[in-house]
Amino acid sequence: MRTLVFGLALPVFLLAQSSKQAEVDKIFSAFNTHTPGCAVGVSHRGEVVLKAGYGMADLERNVAITPDTVFESGSVAKQFTAAALLLLAQRGKISLDDPMRKYLPELPDYGAPLTIRHVISHLSGLREWRLLASFSGIAEGSHVLTNRDLLRFASKQRALNFDPGSTYSYTNTGFNIATILVERATNDGKSFEDFTRENIFEPLHMSHTRWRSNFRQVVAYRALAYGPAAGIGWVQQTPIENIFGAGGMLSTVGDWLLWNENFTHGKVGGPEFVKAQQTPAVLTNGKTISYAAGLIVSTIDGVREVSHGGATGGYRTWLARYPDQGVSVAVMCNAGSANPAQLGRETARLWTGAVPAAKPVPFAVDAATLQQLAGMYRRMRDNTVVELRVRDGKLVVDRGPELVPTAAGAFSGGGSQFQFDHDRFRMATPDGEILFERVSPTTPGAADLSSYAGRYESPETGEPLTVAAKGGALTLAIGVNDAVVLKPTFKDAFMMQGTSIRFHRDSSGKVIGLSAGDDRAWDLRFTRIK
Repeated sequence: MRTLVFGLALPVFLLAQSSKQAEVDKIFSAFNTHTPGCAVGVSHRGEVVLKAGYGMADLERNVAITPDTVFESGSVAKQFTAAALLLLAQRGKISLDDPMRKYLPELPDYGAPLTIRHVISHLSGLREWRLLASFSGIAEGSHVLTNRDLLRFASKQRALNFDPGSTYSYTNTGFNIATILVERATNDGKSFEDFTRENIFEPLHMSHTRWRSNFRQVVAYRALAYGPAAGIGWVQQTPIENIFGAGGMLSTVGDWLLWNENFTHGKVGGPEFVKAQQTPAVLTNGKTISYAAGLIVSTIDGVREVSHGGATGGYRTWLARYPDQGVSVAVMCNAGSANPAQLGRETARLWTGAVPAAKPVPFAVDAATLQQLAGMYRRMRDNTVVELRVRDGKLVVDRGPELVPTAAGAFSGGGSQFQFDHDRFRMATPDGEILFERVSPTTPGAADLSSYAGRYESPETGEPLTVAAKGGALTLAIGVNDAVVLKPTFKDAFMMQGTSIRFHRDSSGKVIGLSAGDDRAWDLRFTRIK
């Protein structure tokens, strides 16, 4: 099922567009009257050439998605929050090199300055708030949190993941609390929502765009969000939180195309603003990364792409520009199983003429060599583990991509490059390198499990952890929440629903504390309570 809107022009143009529409219909053919779906919009040289909807906005009430359906943004919103900060800097209200503490004195002094510039490019080192909330006893979806709640979480953070500017690590925390910084910096009594509406949305005629600061507010033409559930079909996954800035924007594909057009004409901010937002960040070691100010600048299929994706609840979104071809594509979905970047890039190729990059030519590696590389590895910065396995003669990452050999000890997969060196490998991404080292899987006995049992606390969370050994398993309970079974990985280490738990011992071998970590919060420390 499809609803669409076309731009009008000459008959030859319409014929060409009709052909492209048929191709877009094929790209989105998985969505129908029994599924949630997507809206897609395309502009070329400043003209909207296609807007269409596929699937259902509301499965219970049988409401179809149209080009004007409102979706939630996920992280595509980050570029708008970054834009607000860039506009304030342009007007002399702030400097991007100001410490965040200048406007948010609740944040601790970490020694090395944590600046606004660090935040808008994910170089801040701030821990992801969701892990802090989880270990404070607040499971996702159990409380209606606000940005000021997140500032309180951040204010308790005793250490950063890394020295600001030295490393890229994606985190939502800084973008969310930056909304409060905007309000304090303007000092005119207006909200962040007021500022963005008056300075971005209204000048660009983005009339369907607002922030989800109150999830209960009735929003006309809004799609509900869904995710697949085994044995049930689709279940609702619409966020119930009042957090915005890193996400939480409500908009349409048409409004997002208007925003993308601003990067061509600079109606808001002018050419200097446009350039600043698209300038990739530089680490303290001099490496330029792909992340700019809420945008990713890269080369895909041999053409320059400026883009960002988003995911929150069951919403999946993607917005991209191909400046050299004058093409913009916006994809908004309410199906958690959708891949909007893939859908959007396939759509974009119809206008850019780009050809999918050829798969790397495999380098011959014998089965014995692949088997030597297989095993369990820990990500050294946060102790989470990945397992490499040989399957059908290929090296694969468990729950991840196939690794295609490209040279001796070198592989490619999932958009990253892997270089093996004895019992370690480096994963090189467009935003830096991540180190892994081989570890030996362990199965702790009853005595080992008992040594971990006890209560642990952290000043960053306020909720004690209770670790218990029972029935040959180790469990961890946060506050009064239900205990969760820990899966052993390597010595003194476990995994808990995607989070690493690693116990620390003193010189005598006694367990004295533990660390919790994941990709966005590396080393949250807890001390054992005597």
